[in-house]
Amino acid sequence: MKRIFYCIAAILFFQLSTRAQSYGLAFSSHEVVQEKRTSLDLTPDDSLCLAGEFTLSFDINFLPHHEIYFGYIFRIIAIGPGNEQNIDLIYNQALHAFKIIVGENFSGISFSLDSAKLFREWNRFSLHADLGAHTLRFTVNGHPVGTSPIPAIGSCLRVLWGANDFRKYRTRDIPPMEVKDIVLTGGSRHYEWPLDETTGETAADKTGSRSARVKNPNWLKPKYQHWELAGSFPINGYAGTAYNPKQDKLYIAGNDSIAAYTFTKDGLATEWIPTRHIEFLVGHQNIYDTLTDHLLDVFIDRKTVSAFNLATRQWDQNFNYGPLTEYWHANKFLSPGDSSLYIVGGYGQLRYKNLVQRYHIPTHRWDTVKTTGDYLPPHYLAALGANEKFAYILGGYGSHTGDQMLDPRNYYDLFRFDIKHHSFKKLLTLKTPAYPYTLANSLILAPGGNWYGLIFPNDSYNSQLQLVKGTLTDSAYQPVATPIPYNFHDIQSFADLYYSPLSNKLIAVTLFHSKYTADNQKDKNTQVRIYTLSYPPEPAGRATANLTPTPARRSAWTPIIGIGLLLLITVAALSLRRIRRRKSATAASTATSAPAGATTPAAIAAPAIAAPEPPAPHIEEEDTQQPIAGSPPSTIYFFGPFQTLDREGHDCTRLFTPLLKELFLLITTYTIRNGRGISSEGLNEILWHDKSEKDAKNNRSVNLAKLKPILEKIGTISINKEAGYWQLQTGDDIFLDYKRFSTILLETTTPDTHGIHALIDIIRRGPFLFQTEYNWLDDIKSAVSNDIIDRCLQFLRLHGTTANPEFIIEIANCIFFFDQLNEDALTIKCKSLIHLKRHNLASNTYLKFAKDYKDIYNAEFSRSFQQIIA
Repeated sequence: MKRIFYCIAAILFFQLSTRAQSYGLAFSSHEVVQEKRTSLDLTPDDSLCLAGEFTLSFDINFLPHHEIYFGYIFRIIAIGPGNEQNIDLIYNQALHAFKIIVGENFSGISFSLDSAKLFREWNRFSLHADLGAHTLRFTVNGHPVGTSPIPAIGSCLRVLWGANDFRKYRTRDIPPMEVKDIVLTGGSRHYEWPLDETTGETAADKTGSRSARVKNPNWLKPKYQHWELAGSFPINGYAGTAYNPKQDKLYIAGNDSIAAYTFTKDGLATEWIPTRHIEFLVGHQNIYDTLTDHLLDVFIDRKTVSAFNLATRQWDQNFNYGPLTEYWHANKFLSPGDSSLYIVGGYGQLRYKNLVQRYHIPTHRWDTVKTTGDYLPPHYLAALGANEKFAYILGGYGSHTGDQMLDPRNYYDLFRFDIKHHSFKKLLTLKTPAYPYTLANSLILAPGGNWYGLIFPNDSYNSQLQLVKGTLTDSAYQPVATPIPYNFHDIQSFADLYYSPLSNKLIAVTLFHSKYTADNQKDKNTQVRIYTLSYPPEPAGRATANLTPTPARRSAWTPIIGIGLLLLITVAALSLRRIRRRKSATAASTATSAPAGATTPAAIAAPAIAAPEPPAPHIEEEDTQQPIAGSPPSTIYFFGPFQTLDREGHDCTRLFTPLLKELFLLITTYTIRNGRGISSEGLNEILWHDKSEKDAKNNRSVNLAKLKPILEKIGTISINKEAGYWQLQTGDDIFLDYKRFSTILLETTTPDTHGIHALIDIIRRGPFLFQTEYNWLDDIKSAVSNDIIDRCLQFLRLHGTTANPEFIIEIANCIFFFDQLNEDALTIKCKSLIHLKRHNLASNTYLKFAKDYKDIYNAEFSRSFQQIIA
């Protein structure tokens, strides 16, 4: 049994030690439809010319749990005078081998990697091409794996990763892989793409000279910064949680069933195991015994440990009603050295505990361990992590005497418990925070003396779990990743933290038990939430939980200042009223054409106290599109139908001919997407591909000249050529909704209430460039749609769907703009309508969705209305 435990510990340590860089790009592969597969183009606008020789290096690994791994890692298209030659790196799944292909022939370079390295570690691949000597050389992790001759090829390259649409080299066959730290060198040129972005479809070159373009990106960095809600459900009874690292399986045990979650490439695979109905005792805990491969249920007060038999689907002991536990939130760990389960601390009956209790698994005997060394204060709500020699206990809440009435406090001490000698040693005290906190039940021990734990304020119901990282030798610690919502109501709540070695993730579980009494423990349930985060976690900046709130201070001058402000506002309001009266009297004698009640962009944006405004311009009655509240009068809309409004609010859209419109949209979208614009060659290829270079240049010059006066009429807006790229430049008097949309997405990766309202204000006009169709625009529309849907659903996952049902319905409607058959939006909208007692509207929404589904897929929608609103 000890060997088994040490093997598991070795796996855990190995996994925690590897893949320490938390960024890169994951490629969607055969598990999705062809249109959703990932592509990376290092040369999106034109070829990259490198003289003499070049080297392409990168880090790569494969994603586990997939069925198909065949496909192209990259395709290099070498372009020379009158000829093109492809150099491909491909993975042959049947032979478990990587191969280099030149043209239509296999080269002499072929190699394989150990599956443990390929799937669990980053591997450094490097391709060196000597164009003068006509040779290729390939190395893996610094070791040569082969050389091969190549024919004479051109020195201008197109470098394509994964799926691509480049002429005859187009492909959708790609392996499920992750790539990072791409370096391309040749001669005096050097480019680096770390692929450390968090959002968007552009990958920056560290040298700043060349950005890559990504389609259907799966950026890895956010997975290390943002917890993902992987599961949420109620379960009958006072549930417990345990984790089996050998099978990567999480157990949630309820009164009549056990939910077994296995972590896969798609998130979680759930198996519900029905059990004979039992009544878990309030305050029990679960743990998975890796020594005997059993799920255990522990009730400390009665000194009972019950094992679950997967074959008979029964617990081997009956659960009788018992007294309320005296060991709430006790810590526990398994020791392979003496085949025992240890229990430390706890709380109950107004007393905190510091007992160390031991259950010997082979003999089923309990005893209380006599400890030596430093004094461990009685406490609960601490975190514990153990290895084969020591258990580390961090923090908690208790008192020096154990009596709840005698000076209870938060503790921030780190103790080490020697399992063999049963002695405690106080290692350090964490830096005292400005706001007190306690910890979730487990501490994750990582290599290098590091640890991870979940802290939370224990004096608030609407609390948050914040992941923090510290060391066993330093009192400092830092928050990492975003916070997790956590309803804390003392003994009704429980939180735990696990590490999954196979999927390389941290797992957080929160349990909230319905209210109980000592006399009535039946007919209760537990709300379960499961969150996952890729390991190792990264700091998330401003998104971390605020654990140091500063109370507002009321100054003695506050009443005086308030009275002064009130008088100032009153005087200003009276002055403004007199001004408006004089203005109205003047306007009444001259204004005859402006319709009553007309509202202009200037009026919408005007502050409460301002100088007199000029008369409102005339707006045609059929012009129903108004700029977003607060926007300047010169406005360009990309969401909904394309529309432009000049300084006076007049519609200028009709001034754009079809060609001028496409030219303007091309330059604008490329400027906003990559910050650089589009080259002349890129414009020629899209708009004038059938013309000679000279004719294309003439057409470009003529149409740019025609576009200039139209843009000047709209406002301070121009098209200029910078560093070889045509780009749009706008002044502060221009509101461009697509630019604002991109800014909102870049401001934060975690949507807050302010950000989502700003986003909805933009997209409520309709889909991106509605009724505007170009081949080059399809990918951009798809990317915008994905960004909006992901951001809206992420907001709903983080903030819930019950606080403001009217606004939630509007979010769902906006999702439908971009995906009319989005089942998440259907569920959210129907539930919100039910919450507002609009049952008929909810039913009609479902019926319309089902009809559209059948019209498109020629199949019945599989989920019933009752399932949607359940």
